[in-house]
Amino acid sequence: MEPIRISPYTLIYIWAGVGLVAGLVLLLFGWYKGKAKLGALGLLSSVIGGALLGIFLIVPVFIIFVWLIYRTPRDSAAAETPADAEADET
Repeated sequence: MEPIRISPYTLIYIWAGVGLVAGLVLLLFGWYKGKAKLGALGLLSSVIGGALLGIFLIVPVFIIFVWLIYRTPRDSAAAETPADAEADET
């Protein structure tokens, strides 16, 4: 049985695909939390990071962007002032 050979370019495509899957998760999570721009940046970063260094860059990018998306408030909530919140209650 002959061993399977994978070219370096094939590995780049495989890791970019893994980065794409992780980035789509980031994009959906960002869209759900109201931070679609951070999710799109996470998608781009994970695909490029996956193509460059594979799993060694996908995982840190994923963790950092999940943390950024989770810790920042929604765009609409950040723009709302306390006076707007009081007006909504009445």
